[in-house]
Amino acid sequence: MSDMPQQAVSLRRLFSPIRCAALAVSLLAIFLILSRLDRTALHIAFRQLKPMWFLVAAGAFALSLSVGAWRWHQMLRITGVAVDLPTSWRLTVVGHTFCALLFGAAVSDVAKATLYSRWFGFPLSRILAASALDRSAGAVSTILYGLITLGIALWAGPPLHSEPLHWTPSGPWVSLTGLVAAVIGFGLYFLRQRWVRYWDRFVLEIGRALSQLRARPALTLSAIVAGLLVQVLVSTVLGCCLRAIHPGPLPWMQLLWTFPVIGVAASMPVTLSGAGARDGAAILLWATFGISSAMAFSACLLTLCVNLGWAFVGIGFAWHGFRQKSSAS
Repeated sequence: MSDMPQQAVSLRRLFSPIRCAALAVSLLAIFLILSRLDRTALHIAFRQLKPMWFLVAAGAFALSLSVGAWRWHQMLRITGVAVDLPTSWRLTVVGHTFCALLFGAAVSDVAKATLYSRWFGFPLSRILAASALDRSAGAVSTILYGLITLGIALWAGPPLHSEPLHWTPSGPWVSLTGLVAAVIGFGLYFLRQRWVRYWDRFVLEIGRALSQLRARPALTLSAIVAGLLVQVLVSTVLGCCLRAIHPGPLPWMQLLWTFPVIGVAASMPVTLSGAGARDGAAILLWATFGISSAMAFSACLLTLCVNLGWAFVGIGFAWHGFRQKSSAS
């Protein structure tokens, strides 16, 4: 059975107007947030930055990538296309680069799988099936983590109260909503045009992988636990960035439920690397805990720096991989 044509997943084609629109959404959202922030408070927040907490955040992000790479590697083994764990780790970091800078989460899996297929000669449909299983395990873990953190928050403290927020509707917000809708619509059209003809083959491969996964319940449980650990580490990144600029103690147990919500907002494929969406969600949610908008925005900006820092590490891995394959040929 022949695999998907390589030209169907050209990385050059995948960098489309969708990401330009996502960049525009991020810039517009950040502009709207900055226009409402106290610049003096923002300056004070960055002046009291604690570098050690920022370094811990970078390390936690590295651990989350490593755990995610292990889970993806197990799914690659199920579909019979695994090379070794270091290779899976490097491609996971490259996939993070695609997700952060170019394509967004869903299409980044396609781009990562395309590179894996080209560099090692495995059928692309099998790699995509492994990635789909990996994402599915991650989705289950995200839901469980959200429920667990919400339960902890309800147990840890009294009902939350919030002061009214005066974010009145305006012309720019209407424009932002329209731009988000356009990005989603174009994305659906893009997927329908390029991938619907390969759906049957993909379903066949993922069906085989699911059959093998059902025969290994211990591995399924391990993948879900790994996903929970990834969620904890991602929350740790944001928490460490908040601690890096916040001068006093924080109600961590009550804050826990906000981290997965902010993470979901940041993962929506309508912004570039979550910029703007993460900030807006953090400002709205953390206001109930007395965390100022300037503090929330500063923490999210530091989180974005960690995210982009590892994205540039992925660029280095991708460049090294392309160079190796060019010299080999």
